[in-house]
Parts: sequence; C-alpha cells; structure tokens
Amino acid sequence: MEDNTRYCITTKNCTDKGGRKQQKWIRIAFDPQFDTTITHHNRALVNERIAQHQQQQARQSAASAPPRQCAAATEAAETDTVEDQEEVPVSVPQYQRQLRKIQAADRASKTDVNVSNHLHTIYSDEHIVVTNKPSGILCVPGVNKNKSLLDLVFDVYGASEAELAAIAAEDIESERRRDNSNLPKNQTSKKRKTNTANPNITTTSATDFSPVTRDNMIVHRLDMDTSGIVIFARNRHAMSKLHEAFRQKDTGSTRKVYVALLVGWLDIDCWIDAAAAAASSAVEEDDDDEGDSVVDDENGEFLGGGEIILPLQRDHKHPPFMRVSTPHSEAEAHQAVADLNHAGYKKLIAKRPKPSVTRFRVVKHELWMGHKVTRVELNPVTGRTHQLRVHCAALGHPILGDPAYGYYGEANPNGGFSNSIIRSISPTYAKIKLRDDVEKNVKESGRTMCLHAKELSLNHPMTGEWVSFSAAPSF
Repeated sequence: MEDNTRYCITTKNCTDKGGRKQQKWIRIAFDPQFDTTITHHNRALVNERIAQHQQQQARQSAASAPPRQCAAATEAAETDTVEDQEEVPVSVPQYQRQLRKIQAADRASKTDVNVSNHLHTIYSDEHIVVTNKPSGILCVPGVNKNKSLLDLVFDVYGASEAELAAIAAEDIESERRRDNSNLPKNQTSKKRKTNTANPNITTTSATDFSPVTRDNMIVHRLDMDTSGIVIFARNRHAMSKLHEAFRQKDTGSTRKVYVALLVGWLDIDCWIDAAAAAASSAVEEDDDDEGDSVVDDENGEFLGGGEIILPLQRDHKHPPFMRVSTPHSEAEAHQAVADLNHAGYKKLIAKRPKPSVTRFRVVKHELWMGHKVTRVELNPVTGRTHQLRVHCAALGHPILGDPAYGYYGEANPNGGFSNSIIRSISPTYAKIKLRDDVEKNVKESGRTMCLHAKELSLNHPMTGEWVSFSAAPSF
C-alpha cells in the first residue's frame, strides 16, 4: 500500500525583530490529524487516519483541476524529459549506495588527519576551544578508530599526563568514598578539591574547574561531511554547562545557523502560488494561525523563507537513518517492531516520532558547475538527528553532495516521500535528471556535502555572557 500522505503549504505573516513585515514566508506542515507526534500511541487511530487520508486524496484527485503553477514551474515542466517521469531501476541506486559507502570508508581511513591541515582554532580560553571543522573528517573516532578532530583538539588543548593521572586518582577516590558512604552510583560526596590547573583555587564539585579526559571534551558533534563550528570543553564546569545548554536547545539556550547549497532552484514565489491555489480550492480553511513569526533579518537580503514543521522518526527500512514520519510509516514501524518482538527481540520498542522544526531563508539562486542550486540559511529550532538534511530532502531539494539523503544516498530519498508524491507536493522539486547530473559532477570533483555550521551562539560557560562564533563556508 503506497503512502499518499502529503504536507500542506500555507503562507504566514512574518516580522523581523524591528517589527517590520517580511513578505514571502511559507509554512510547511502536516494537517494536525496526520501528525504522528499526536497519534503515536494509538495504532487504531493511525490506521483509521491512513484510510481516511487515502479516501480524501482520491476524492480530491477526481474532483480537482491540475494545480496552478507559477511561471518558473511551468517553464521547468515544459523542459521535463521522458526519463524524468520514469522511476530509476532499483538496482541502480542500490549499486551506487554500496559504492558510496565503500568510497566513504576508504576516504576516512586514508585521510591523514593532522593539526596543521585540519585544526582551525577560532577561539580558545581556559574553559572552551572553538574550531572550524573541515568537511571530510570525523568529530570523534569512529568504529575503525580513525583519527578525529577530537584527537587534534586534545593533543593541543587537552590535559597533561600528570593531570590525567590526577583525574584517574580522583575517580578511584570518588568510587571508594561512594562505596564507604553507600551513596547511589550516580551521586558523589561534595568534598572540596584542589584545581589541578591552579593549586591556589579550591572548589566544590558544583564549580569544578579540573581538566577533563579526551572523551569528555566533546559536547556536541557534526557529521563527517558537515563542516563548521564545533565547541569543546576544557574543564568539568564548562563540560557541565555546555551539556546543559545543548540538552535544552529547544528553549533557545543555543542558536545555530547553517549554510547549504540545495540541488535545484527553490523559488518561494512558486510555493506561495501553490499555497494560494490550495487555499482557493479548499472547502474549509484550517484556522491554525499561531500568530506572527519573529525572525532575524538584519539586512533583508533574502529571497524569502519559511519554516518546515515535519516530525521525524527512525527509518525502520533504512536504519540508522531518519525520515519524515507519516501515519503510514508509523504504522509500518509498529508492525516491524511487532514482527521483531515475535521473532525474539523482546526489548525493541517503536520510538515516538519527534516534533522537528527548521527555519530557512533563501539567500540566492546560483549555478554550481553549470547546474542550478539554491544557497540557503538554515536554523534548526529543534535538534534532531539529520534534521536539516531530511527536511531539505523533503522539500524536493536535497543538499548538494549529501551521501545519505541525496541522489543515490543510503537513506530513503525525498525525506521518505516517493518520487511521485514529491512531484505532486513540491512546486519546485529538483528533477531526476538534474540530480543525476549533479551527482556525476560531485563524484568527478570530489565535492563533499555542502552543509556548513556557519554560526554558533550560546552563553559562555564561565562568564554567562552571550557569545557568538562564526566561520564562512568553503563553498
């Protein structure tokens, strides 16, 4: 049974921080009745809504005229080739995916990761180190123990051998005190200790400035092919504060801005026209206006933007990757877990889909090696695994060079939507021929994924001051 779930496109009022109205702002989300973050624990309701949705789509397809297209979409449709309307044979992407996995593993093992070429420090003090990670290297050692950015940071900014010995001794002493006092395993006595970096400073465990081990320096990470800002902790106090900030990212304790190149031209005018067409043909309008959105727009040099509000779930067909969660995929995930439970895997459960929100702004339309691409800024309001990559793919515009969610990627394409569905819901989706041509040039040029963590803002773990770190992308 095919998954026919479609998201809705609506326009939304948007203001900048100065209160000025911003035009060309869209909202991409499911109708609430198909939001799996609401229906997750009610399988009967999930199945009922799948049936209702399919009946609704059938009625709409029979009764409605072809959707209105903007000029850009009409021009693109006229240039479609026959091949673009045909599905690619399953064997082709399967072969390409396996080849890409082998090439990625080979690249990771053969890259000579070293300080001079790969450690680009933007800022450092006694508490934190901020780096600009190059694309193509790991943040932390992988399963093959290849050298990573963490290794480089620790070699230059990490604890000395004497400090590491002191840390080990303190851990042994803490374990002994815990055993003697019968404290729970996750609780230690608050004994005053000497700061190993400065013996004149004594602190309690609540303000512990002692150095940390290599593995404890990492507080967040980027994917291997993503470049940009990564922050590391140099002491336990900074580690604790940074972990807290990243855990509470949904509350605004951190702010991240990414830059990406998307395959194809994402034209907001076409999406606005599609929203207008849908609104004019709707029998009833869903009054789901949550008020004006407030966005940062210091110079106004954008071609429009919007917010993507699509829940994400682990893809049971392509683990460990992610996909947009629909009632159909959620029902399949429940069934897959039930089958595995029956086969003896009793501890497996269907994880709840997570609400996921990405704000984006179209910076400009460009050409990359003669191919149409769109430069966008992405702001992950929530911080789900691979959120930006899945959300962009679900627009029909995967990130250029994405080895998982791009063309021939290892994950489900289009964020989980089929090619036929993405053609019907994305007014400007990147055509198959364009994706294929881009993929060929990505291979030939050795271009890695064009996703860069441009800016990271948060409260400094020691001073509490709101600080921002930025680095320009290489693309």
